[in-house]
Amino acid sequence: MLRTIHPLTSLGALLLITSIPFLLVGETWLGILMLTGAYGAAAAEFKKYTSDFQFAMLMVSGPALGIVLDQQYHTWPLETLVISMAAFATIARQKYMQQFTYVNLLWLDSGLALSALGLHVWAVYSTTFDAFLWLPPLLPIGGALFLTAAYVQDGFKIKRSVQGGYRIAVGAEAPDFELPDENGALLRLSSLRGKCPVLLIFVRGDWCPGCHMMLRTYERNREVFMSKGVHVLGIGPDDISVNKDMVGRIGVGFRMLSDTGQSISTKYGVVYTNPAIELMTDYSVGIPLPASFLVDIDGLVRYVSRPERVGEFLDPALIFKTLDALPARSDLAWN
Repeated sequence: MLRTIHPLTSLGALLLITSIPFLLVGETWLGILMLTGAYGAAAAEFKKYTSDFQFAMLMVSGPALGIVLDQQYHTWPLETLVISMAAFATIARQKYMQQFTYVNLLWLDSGLALSALGLHVWAVYSTTFDAFLWLPPLLPIGGALFLTAAYVQDGFKIKRSVQGGYRIAVGAEAPDFELPDENGALLRLSSLRGKCPVLLIFVRGDWCPGCHMMLRTYERNREVFMSKGVHVLGIGPDDISVNKDMVGRIGVGFRMLSDTGQSISTKYGVVYTNPAIELMTDYSVGIPLPASFLVDIDGLVRYVSRPERVGEFLDPALIFKTLDALPARSDLAWN
């Protein structure tokens, strides 16, 4: 479908393919420029889509660039290792978010990025300056260093913020709210009471690649939730127009509610402060923590993702055991 097309990443794939004939006829500098452009194009959309297509593009165009550089400048296998490590450091936490989460193994991807920088310095240390050897690897290295440094900083902030747990725990009554969905239609949580269980999934915003993965994960488990008649609602800090674009772009079938003032995130205790991210996002109250709450048909919270393991929201199987204890309501629609 049209919404799955990634314009810049597709351009990157075209550049990758086009580089091959230029490399075969000895136009190495053109091939290097095209491979660098291919990597940069895919990386530019990383925050917007975070799809397997992008992951594959980074892991193919990056090492391909390294191989060409190593063969041209006789540095084998250093630059291939450099760019491969930087590319993997860039995608690892998003691709394997369920294992990494936002707070685990922070040393791993950041360590890979730093090691890539060290290897690059080693590779060029004894060579005269040549822009085609020195500069192209700085794109994947710089991107990996920036991204992993942000993960480390944010990971420590999250760890400190969740030490006391969320404000709403299992057994509590779910705070009521009324918020507009991506089409501007208002929805009140209490209007679903007595009709169906509700799964609330709090996301950090459209800027957050991990939240795209989260939304896609719940979409893939649509039929399991439908078999229990569970009404799934996403809640995020972005406005209606941003949510509408995000839902259509990443392809989910449940409603995305706009909590621009983050009053609901605050009620549920899933907001923390991180000035660095707030500066980039213009969120005035704070940043929502990714979390999930299962509310039963009577309005009581029956499941909460563990705050000490921020990231387990990406494993809906953890909710299924609780769902099995609820009465089946397969007659109810997804929305």
